[in-house]
Amino acid sequence: MNILPEWAVLGVDIMDERHNEFWGFSQKLKTATDDAIFSSLFRELYLHTKAHFEAEESDMGMILYQNEHEHKIEHRKAIEELEYFMEKAKTNKIAFAKSFVKERLDDWFRSHLLNMDSDLARAMKLK
Repeated sequence: MNILPEWAVLGVDIMDERHNEFWGFSQKLKTATDDAIFSSLFRELYLHTKAHFEAEESDMGMILYQNEHEHKIEHRKAIEELEYFMEKAKTNKIAFAKSFVKERLDDWFRSHLLNMDSDLARAMKLK
């Protein structure tokens, strides 16, 4: 089932599938009220994102993507931020993780997708 907003569709099936999965996790997280469920979903989002980035970086290598270095730096920053908030979700500071999800996660996703992933999708379409 595709729940990805129209603005987020890049036209590269594998990328759109990964983004659809990420979007699904993020939307579930925003509505999770139970702390244990939130923590579990946050961990799923984190694990998905790590696998998502690894697959995307493999895609970059296969097409000799010219902006690979910068894109990987952005991935690393995002993983570090998710790890920071996942640690908060494991402690009595879960409110920080919930705030991140509600106030920043969608903005990060939109910015990364429109600035970084759209360029990668363009390059993948050319190959």
